[in-house]
Amino acid sequence: MYAVAPLVDLLKPLRALCAVTATGSTVAAAEALHLSQSSVVRAIQSLEADLAGTLFERSARGMQPTPMGQELALRASRALSHLAQADAPARRSARNHALAWTGSRLAAGVGARHVGVLLSLAQTASETASAAALGISQPAVHQTLAQLEHMAGAALFVRARKGLRLTEAGEATQQAFKLARAELQQASDALAAQRGVVQGRLVIGTLPFSTGRLLSGAVDRVLQSHPGLAVTIVDGTYDALLHQLRQADIDFIVGATRPALAGAELAQETLFLDRLAVVARAAHPLAARSHLSWQDLRDCGWIMPMPNTPAQVAFEQALKVAGIPIPADPLRVNSALMMQALLAQSDRLALMSPRQVQAEIRAGLLVQLGVPVRHEPRMIGLVRRAGYLPTPAAQSLLDALRSVARDIADDADAHIEISKVHR
Repeated sequence: MYAVAPLVDLLKPLRALCAVTATGSTVAAAEALHLSQSSVVRAIQSLEADLAGTLFERSARGMQPTPMGQELALRASRALSHLAQADAPARRSARNHALAWTGSRLAAGVGARHVGVLLSLAQTASETASAAALGISQPAVHQTLAQLEHMAGAALFVRARKGLRLTEAGEATQQAFKLARAELQQASDALAAQRGVVQGRLVIGTLPFSTGRLLSGAVDRVLQSHPGLAVTIVDGTYDALLHQLRQADIDFIVGATRPALAGAELAQETLFLDRLAVVARAAHPLAARSHLSWQDLRDCGWIMPMPNTPAQVAFEQALKVAGIPIPADPLRVNSALMMQALLAQSDRLALMSPRQVQAEIRAGLLVQLGVPVRHEPRMIGLVRRAGYLPTPAAQSLLDALRSVARDIADDADAHIEISKVHR
């Protein structure tokens, strides 16, 4: 870290930075922020001291941001815009579009304590518990919340039997605070990258039964190039991961994407198409048979995909084409390890990607049955926030994912050609 404190603790001087960058002078910035020029000058000087770098080139023509100042102003402006989004729209106005956030009392007035108190209260639902967690008094928590609600112009919590509960305005403010905090953390990482240090933490959400070689290969490549980077991989259901993505708790999602996204604030990219196959344990009674039809599987038990997933759609498509009813005793599993364990210890079948269990197939533990599976290919890709601006570290991982995906697609094409030759 090159700052004496996290950037969220430096919101006041960051506002000055953004205003000077947008207007080109401390005089115009002071007017936009309703501050004295000397206050703006001191704020810039303190920020440069904290960051141990020069943010502006001063000349008779005004103040031009250095590469460091430009990067920081860009990401700080994005953070302030997130805060403004949670404010009453009628109060957001400014002649300079880059300073539109100055019309928001939240964006113009929130400090680190406001951010910390709201996020803590949302987690603990208790002023007393939040005070203990933050190391401040309960009256200080109460006063900070009152200030925040005044700036927001709305009640952010209601009291319920189990403690404090976020109102609709509170949920919007919580999301805005999380997005702003993430932008400022990314700003720290981007500044470090300018000094030749790729650092930070990436949190990747992964959907079961769809990443396998893709994500592991990409992460391994990035960590070999940038060993100081921290990567956390969390799995979950599609809806749960989307919620975390919107809240900036994760950076992006990798896995089987859906045909349409729920919300314009999200964007997705298809990396490759994946087909499913019928998989069983190597000692399954049907494993030794070279000519199989779906009628041979009519009485078999299945481990079915989870509801409302691309794999479930493919499963129903395949059974419908084969004229086989959906199993009446559904066993569903959302864990790749549990799926493999159930397959290995029973005569059940599963419809899954052979890529997901490639190592088990090569080791002779599982086999792919020779049954044609007719379904629309699954789209394997990534989902991110539409406005997401990746740090150098995140961009490295995105590039690695695309590279590994091309390798996977090339391997699939080569496999098809080999199969044609053998036939």
